Amino acid sequence: MKHKSIFLSLLGTLVFLGACEKKLQPVEVEIKDPQRHYYPVIQGELLGITYDIENTSDHPLFIQEIQTTCGCMFSEDKLPIVILPKQKGKVHFSYNSTKNTGYVEHFAWLYGNFADSLYRELKFDTNVVPPSDYTRDYEELYHQVLTRSSDLKDLVDGKSTEKGYYTDEGQDPRELNRVEMQKTIDDLVSF
Repeated sequence: MKHKSIFLSLLGTLVFLGACEKKLQPVEVEIKDPQRHYYPVIQGELLGITYDIENTSDHPLFIQEIQTTCGCMFSEDKLPIVILPKQKGKVHFSYNSTKNTGYVEHFAWLYGNFADSLYRELKFDTNVVPPSDYTRDYEELYHQVLTRSSDLKDLVDGKSTEKGYYTDEGQDPRELNRVEMQKTIDDLVSF
């Protein structure tokens, strides 16, 4: 019995030491739409942002640190984020538009064992529009967030912060509408 416990102790020590010698291997990943343009949000609303990450290599991805350009954008995930080989994962952010007005552009940097660099950059932009009645100060916006309940309008129309995003690869849907409208006008004028 004593020899068995000594053997198990030695075996456990060897396994522990063997596991400590492993190094993080560089990992190839694909991030879906790392640069995004979100539709305008009303000042004071929270915008939820989720990036899909696919680990295409044979080793696990460890995202050890996330940095953002502003305290108004924060990661909702507990670090480290681990994405197993040949698996997909997500990184979640929340953007609080309370202290911004107008065009905003923010970045987030993911630090991990990426094959081609030390970090990966994520970018998004949007326009923060003040409410139409008057511009509220920070205390009023904070009070509004604390007392907000689900409005009937949100239940019917959906939340304005959940309308999605578009990328530079395709054409902006708003631009498509302008092109179609101009074509209709040209057809009417030439008639």
